[in-house]
Amino acid sequence: MNVYIKKKHTLARILGLLFSIAYGFCIIASVQRHFFSGSGDIASYVFFFDDFKNWTDFNYSSLEGDGFFRDFQQGVFRFAVFELRDLLNQSTITVLSYLAFITSSIIFCIYSVNIRSRKYLFNILPLFLMVFFTPRVMNLFASGIRSGIAFTILIVAIIYLKGAKKYILFGLSSLIHLSMLPIISLYFLFYMLNNKRIKSPFIAYLFILLLCSFLAAIAGNEFHVWTGVSSGIYYNFLVLYVGLLIIFTNKKAIKDIYGFISVGFILIVLFGFIIDFSFIRYVGNAIIIYLFFLINKGEARTIQVFTIGYAPFFILTLFYSIANHW
Repeated sequence: MNVYIKKKHTLARILGLLFSIAYGFCIIASVQRHFFSGSGDIASYVFFFDDFKNWTDFNYSSLEGDGFFRDFQQGVFRFAVFELRDLLNQSTITVLSYLAFITSSIIFCIYSVNIRSRKYLFNILPLFLMVFFTPRVMNLFASGIRSGIAFTILIVAIIYLKGAKKYILFGLSSLIHLSMLPIISLYFLFYMLNNKRIKSPFIAYLFILLLCSFLAAIAGNEFHVWTGVSSGIYYNFLVLYVGLLIIFTNKKAIKDIYGFISVGFILIVLFGFIIDFSFIRYVGNAIIIYLFFLINKGEARTIQVFTIGYAPFFILTLFYSIANHW
């Protein structure tokens, strides 16, 4: 019996790996689409790297001038791409495609192997596929290459590591991209609040998240830590809709680490609408982190309700993406 179960687990992991590779190729196709359509960060990355023959031609004045630390981060990333381009003897777009493939495949594989059982797989599979093929989630890997790398490192640290190794990767991810700082801050905030001797109600968690998310949105607007991406009023309403879905589908989510971070992220996006500063890229992070809550602790009822509620968001945003960028 134990040998049979072990073989089933091995087969599930192999299938998860194969589907992860297939998803990685879908992300490569998305990178190519961004490049040829001139959308996202890909075209600007390629233009920048192709403007310099090698690293010695590069200087910091070529960066955006967003402050020493951000320029340093971007300089390190660009140096790494220059080195990979020379080492692999490949074009810039090919190197960026490799990076997008690696990060997307790792996240897809982590999520797939954490699905609890075959019965549970059938229950969550429709939502699983919708989330990973949501344009904002795909853009997390295909457009924002640097933030995708940082996000992957952070997820690996949160799920698999403990102690000093975890905190080292926390620091590394934030060094690669500052947009990881809110996730790290929410992580520590959750464990500060999650004192077993004090049982706080849902409304207390929500109030604290509202306050902290508002402060994070103000800080982002003040220091321009995150680059805003414009979006239409109808798209903003869709984000508000999925935000309410994440917050209220299951009130227990806010007392789980992944649910807590997801709610905090989506609140930062929503407060960004109010102060007129766009954190729209965080939508993909919020959705995919909430998916891990559902994979990890979601009940069948919660998954069914969220799947039904999420389907209109997925269909409309997919149509929006196709209509505007294809």
